[in-house]
Amino acid sequence: MIKKIKKYSIVAFLKFLQYLFLPFIKIDNKLALFSSLNGSFSDNSKYLYLAMLESKKFKVYWVAHDTYTYNYLKKNNMPVLKINLNMFFIAQKARFFITTHSFEDVYYVKNKNTILINLWHGTPLKKMGFDSKVDAKKFSLQKKLGLFKHEKIDFLCVSSKHTIDAFKSSFGIDKNKILPTGQPRNDILYKAKNDILFAQSIKNNVKERLKMQCDTIALYAPTFRDKHRCRLDLLKELQKIFKNNGIDLIIKLHPLDKDIKHFGKIDIDIQELLIASDMLISDYSSVIFDYAILQKPIILFLYDIDEYKAQRDGFYIDIESLPFYKCYNTSQIRENLQNFLKNSNEQKIAEFAIKYNRVGCSSCRIATLLEKLSIN
Repeated sequence: MIKKIKKYSIVAFLKFLQYLFLPFIKIDNKLALFSSLNGSFSDNSKYLYLAMLESKKFKVYWVAHDTYTYNYLKKNNMPVLKINLNMFFIAQKARFFITTHSFEDVYYVKNKNTILINLWHGTPLKKMGFDSKVDAKKFSLQKKLGLFKHEKIDFLCVSSKHTIDAFKSSFGIDKNKILPTGQPRNDILYKAKNDILFAQSIKNNVKERLKMQCDTIALYAPTFRDKHRCRLDLLKELQKIFKNNGIDLIIKLHPLDKDIKHFGKIDIDIQELLIASDMLISDYSSVIFDYAILQKPIILFLYDIDEYKAQRDGFYIDIESLPFYKCYNTSQIRENLQNFLKNSNEQKIAEFAIKYNRVGCSSCRIATLLEKLSIN
């Protein structure tokens, strides 16, 4: 509660500064500020930032919220700012705010002439936003209070034309604002798919950093649950099953998952873990859309599907129709694991990947869009 009061006080003060100074602030058409959830150097924003940094056509800065991220980027000679009151003037000069969640991850207040590009952070499978009772009540209240952040989005970049309707209904925004550019974070997956040496170098690096001994690696990356239930015994059982089959299992939980305290945060980018892994185990997470690009075996571990479906009001796609192996308990994984590794569904996975991921350089498409917008 105290944090929220402090935040609202800061926002009120900055809005007063906007009232005083915005008439005298000139927008810099080549200035783009990037961030992701809570300033973490990750996801689509990270990969677009790196691509645009390399192109040198814009002045780009990452906005860090914590000292660790700030120091990491500074040490690697990458342009970075620390979110604070001193950032006010540079934030108000920026032509672009680029994020995966809310504009507030970039800065507390936004100039009305700054263009907000939301890259989002996945492909919708589970119902969300106005389509899900978990979010709809909160969204409706925010709209009534004038605090609905998605209304400030100028362009929403999504993975494929087949996801536009889901984003339109869940965000409640104009369809013309939704652009099927593909996701910048998947550029590295396409590179790994087409460059065996590149993919192997990433796998070797992951194995070394995580001190893994087995030749085969599996990744368990479940989605976030709105209602937490301790799964420690379940996770330990999964580890045992894979170990008994000569497979190293990486458990990558959602950053907000309370069970993460038992396993610790793995400080390796999720896209690199996908490339390093020979198999993915997930559930209702959008990571399955990304991993399909690599055409490797995917297991959907749906041990709580009825409960989850009820909480989320269902899915945008019939989950039973997806071209992946489906298990509803650990026994099914144990009994079929070696057969799953043979990946008999490879062709269907390839078709799925093409449908839900726009092929090619997504970062290039978005960078071209920004160049056009910076001229107009």
